[in-house]
Amino acid sequence: MKISKYVFLFFFCLGFNLQASSHLNIEEVTTNKGFKFLFVENHDLPKVSLNISFKDAGCVYESAEKQGLAWFTSLVIQEGAGKNDAKDFAKKLEDKGISLNFTAGLEAFRVSLNTLSENLEDAISLLSDAIMRPKVDPEGLNRVFEKAKVNFNNFEKDPYFIAAKELDTLLFKKHPYSRDPYGTLDTIMNITRDDVLTYIKRSFTKDNIVISIVGCATKEEVSTLLDKYLSKLPSKRSKVRKVSVKNEFGPAESKSVFMDIPQSVILFAQKGIAYEDPNYYNASVLINALGGMSLNSILMKELRQNLGITYGVSARNVPNKHGNIVSGFMSTDSSTASKAISAVKDTFSRIKEEGIDEQLFKDAKTSLVNNLIFSFLSNNANTATLLDSMQIDDRDINHINNYANIINDVQLEKVNKLASSLLNPENLFFVEVGRNAQGQ
Repeated sequence: MKISKYVFLFFFCLGFNLQASSHLNIEEVTTNKGFKFLFVENHDLPKVSLNISFKDAGCVYESAEKQGLAWFTSLVIQEGAGKNDAKDFAKKLEDKGISLNFTAGLEAFRVSLNTLSENLEDAISLLSDAIMRPKVDPEGLNRVFEKAKVNFNNFEKDPYFIAAKELDTLLFKKHPYSRDPYGTLDTIMNITRDDVLTYIKRSFTKDNIVISIVGCATKEEVSTLLDKYLSKLPSKRSKVRKVSVKNEFGPAESKSVFMDIPQSVILFAQKGIAYEDPNYYNASVLINALGGMSLNSILMKELRQNLGITYGVSARNVPNKHGNIVSGFMSTDSSTASKAISAVKDTFSRIKEEGIDEQLFKDAKTSLVNNLIFSFLSNNANTATLLDSMQIDDRDINHINNYANIINDVQLEKVNKLASSLLNPENLFFVEVGRNAQGQ
């Protein structure tokens, strides 16, 4: 299951310090034409960050034959839109200092926009052209096909990409989460113009849109612009493909893939815990202590400080709509890869049996509450992304301002009780990419 930069940001941005001075005034606004959006007004800088996402439009809803279609579309709609060809479209963005990005995730298709306040209308106009009136002409399609070939060539040389792909396959088998968001070169090269236009028509609609806006603007101004430029979106999406939930992964499996690199890249995973689970915040503290506190985490102290076999190891809980895992990453010399894997299993076993102590418990909670305070509170884009993720995952927005209290209310006894049931060293899946070509 790919951990996109947005998902990664979501977990850590929830760790900001919510003292009274950093309370977010989040408004839920509805425009005259029915668009709902979350809004945080911030006049510190003359900038605005806007995130738009279309739920249930991610890669897990694609057919196997059209795998990678959402990702392909995210590239094609940048190749000219409205009255602008690709060069003119890019020039208008550049001339106005507008950053406009499109990302195809597991569950949703995301659009992120960052602009100076004075250029907000121009920015939203260009965004609306891209998602409603893309050119999708032969020249643009050919450019994207060539980009795809280059990307796939690079993927084959990326040990992390290869390890993640193999781990997804081991965990999810034939479930859509086992598929690569980028598809395969064969599926990409078979995508047609009609495929792209059909995807856009059925996926970019009013009934699955979520909108988050942060920055130097008024809600009245934003409401007017959304109504002006997005009102012609289709009202309803097509029927969404049903995707089963997979949270049981069976007996652990391991795989080793040869690549002639000095440091082996090792990914590992086991069953995780869902947002809706009453133990979710207990798990947040536990997994943060285990592998989320950089040099202070249990895994880092054991594998780096005590054993001296890695410069980096981490773990995090990855909850998604159709499957939850605890996922980890480490790199080590190929000669110590087996030792590193054993050390991870042993550490999981020890914490499962003994739990964590009072000081580590306090440190883990403090870390969660204080993570990214400065970058989060000073960055409209991060705030907009957080609000976007909360809406996509149907999370209670009040949890943002209540987060410190929620974490502070977590009890050590419950964390350690959870450790005994959640951590499962015997069912840890491992994938190694490096000079060891045999299985573990």
